[in-house]
Amino acid sequence: MMANRAQRHENTLPDDFRNELARLVRAGFPLLPLGGGADGKAPLVGGWVGPKMTLARVLGPLYRSGVPFFGIRLDGLAVIDCDTDDPELVKALEARFGPSPVHVKTPRGRHLYYRATDKAPNLRGEGLLVDIKTGASAYVAGPWSVRPDGGCYTPAKGVLGVDALPPLRAPVTPARKALGQPIPVGHRHAALVREAMQMLELVDSAEELAANLAGVRDDLCEGPATMPDSELRGIAEWAWKARLENRIYRGRDSAFSVHRLALDALRRCDNDSDAIGLFILLTDMHGHATGKRFALDFKAMREAGLTRLSIPKLRAARRTLQAVGLLKLVGKHRAGSVHQTFALTRLRPDLIDAPNITRLPPIKAPNPPGKKGERG
Repeated sequence: MMANRAQRHENTLPDDFRNELARLVRAGFPLLPLGGGADGKAPLVGGWVGPKMTLARVLGPLYRSGVPFFGIRLDGLAVIDCDTDDPELVKALEARFGPSPVHVKTPRGRHLYYRATDKAPNLRGEGLLVDIKTGASAYVAGPWSVRPDGGCYTPAKGVLGVDALPPLRAPVTPARKALGQPIPVGHRHAALVREAMQMLELVDSAEELAANLAGVRDDLCEGPATMPDSELRGIAEWAWKARLENRIYRGRDSAFSVHRLALDALRRCDNDSDAIGLFILLTDMHGHATGKRFALDFKAMREAGLTRLSIPKLRAARRTLQAVGLLKLVGKHRAGSVHQTFALTRLRPDLIDAPNITRLPPIKAPNPPGKKGERG
């Protein structure tokens, strides 16, 4: 009976599709089964961020759904995801980021594959119908997939896992320049703020930065005469101050803060060193987004080298963080599908009086200079 059921499941997926997944797994790509959620694009398993899934774990949910739809997790990869399959747009993007040897035609547009490099620019902010997806928590539908609604992902150029992928090249010049479109008036300020942040490591002063921004304004912006030099100096001075105060995020080459009251609360606990270590790790991974929800898969954390604590000690540290009010449970566990989810929280009101802390008056954080009518 079990053999017959397994055979029926296996027959729901085409042989070519299963062979393609096996080939990609052998080539080192982390895959995941898709088909969940209202639009059918969500993973069919929980806890998929972490170690690579085995081929059997990917195929199991697909056998049950009967839909040949899988995703490729973008560990070390970057995919330019175009919402439209416009040849001129693809040409302009490859002129900016470098030619991609692997293209996949999607139901609406096209995927261009690269190796990941530095932080990718926000092309939506430049007014383009394009996203750049990258990182272990991102994924795209794989070639030869078919969505539950019938949409297909068809290889259009090259073979993933066979053709060597080049690194994503990201020069400063916006893609609008390659398309012959100036940055419109309503987007100039935001575009120049992004340019300033990318130029900071290449200049020696705020004055040099302002001069570089003037060149971008004159060459790339619509109506440059209506954007005064004083606005450029304001952007440059704000960006330069952010650099001096170490407020420029550059991936792992950056700093994050830990609240002293949180450390004081944890030092009162029996397993203070373990709890402090877990709190710092979670703040590093998730503290940048207020209220962010995340799963705590301690086995995956150990396998990824994020901690050397044993699972019993990690569980005890988690309970300590919950007890002092630094971590709260926000989503319950569902067997076989969803892990418990948590969120970092502020300290409870009864934990605000630490003997070695003197309250300072609040300091208003500087905001990027803006111009009335433009989006910052």
